Amino acid sequence: MTSIPAVVQPDRALVIEILDELDLEYTFDSEGDLAISTAPLTIFFLFGTEGDMFTIRTFYERTYSVLEKPRLLTAINEWNTDTMWPKVYAFTPDNGAIRIVGDSQLYIGAGVTREHLTTVIAHWVRFAIKFHRWLTDRMAFESDTPDPDLP
Repeated sequence: MTSIPAVVQPDRALVIEILDELDLEYTFDSEGDLAISTAPLTIFFLFGTEGDMFTIRTFYERTYSVLEKPRLLTAINEWNTDTMWPKVYAFTPDNGAIRIVGDSQLYIGAGVTREHLTTVIAHWVRFAIKFHRWLTDRMAFESDTPDPDLP
């Protein structure tokens, strides 16, 4: 008879343990939220208030102008169509500078195995970084291609 893997409920201590195992450096922001912070992006590990959702939310540091928005939205739509996560969207705060945010979510109401949680965290962090590289390349390529609608 095979044993059934133990089910865990993700919390900050467990995620820190997994990040240590994955050899990923982490920090805490001014509000005490767990994060991986680099120059181009910050990845937060968030736990739903009801305990049913685990979210990895990435804030990409580069800002975009309103003039870049059409190209940016085209690129984001392409990413969201072709990949499972993170799902990314444009956010425009009051200052008008467009920022990109990425979300990956896992329903954890009944718990998950530790092995699954470790795999999810590793993949989501990797894909948050992959998106940054992809968008940087995509936007650079687009800016090198003449726009027939521009003089």
